[in-house]
Amino acid sequence: MGSALKPPKAVFFDWDGTLADSFVFLRGAHSHVRNAIGLPDLTQEQFNGYFGMPRELLYREIYGDEGERAKELFEAYVMENHTQLEPMPGAGELLTAIAARNIPMGAVSNKKGDFIREEIKHFGWQEHFVSIIGAGDAENDKPAADPLLLAIERGRVKFGLSDIWYVGDTETDLKCAQETGCPCVFLQHKDKDASLIETYKPALVVRNCHELRGFFVAN
Repeated sequence: MGSALKPPKAVFFDWDGTLADSFVFLRGAHSHVRNAIGLPDLTQEQFNGYFGMPRELLYREIYGDEGERAKELFEAYVMENHTQLEPMPGAGELLTAIAARNIPMGAVSNKKGDFIREEIKHFGWQEHFVSIIGAGDAENDKPAADPLLLAIERGRVKFGLSDIWYVGDTETDLKCAQETGCPCVFLQHKDKDASLIETYKPALVVRNCHELRGFFVAN
């Protein structure tokens, strides 16, 4: 797992699929919206292809001309139900291990910031994060560098970019880290993601939060 790799001086995390186990919830939310506008449910395979897409692109891909109406329905559904999420296995222990080393942490997501902040509070993790950036908070969302740079600025993290990790589980996260100049830690959930590893060459690849915690315990 990259034993020669030095621990970071700060860590920023993607949210959905990285710290929050949101796949089932988000697929259900989009299926609810699609039903409301007369479209069929998304299959798991279909949603696999959409998961992690930038927010505006996702709405165009899933809803086409109904994107604006779908966005309103989706946000209403999420507003009412979003704290039904569960943490990814081992996520809480990972954050505790990093906090024990006094390493500042933040969250950068393409989900609306208000939702992320409520979900983080629901998990009781709000004390772990120096900044939380969501969709629309920066000039451009991921995969642009803007939201990660804004999170670093708002978190008053003064370290060089090469000492700041970004942890995520999608190509959007890999691109964001690359654009920013930060080392990326990639959570590889699926074997087919091996092609992304070859393309982006993340600094560290782990299968889950338990493995990443193991790095901090060992180093």
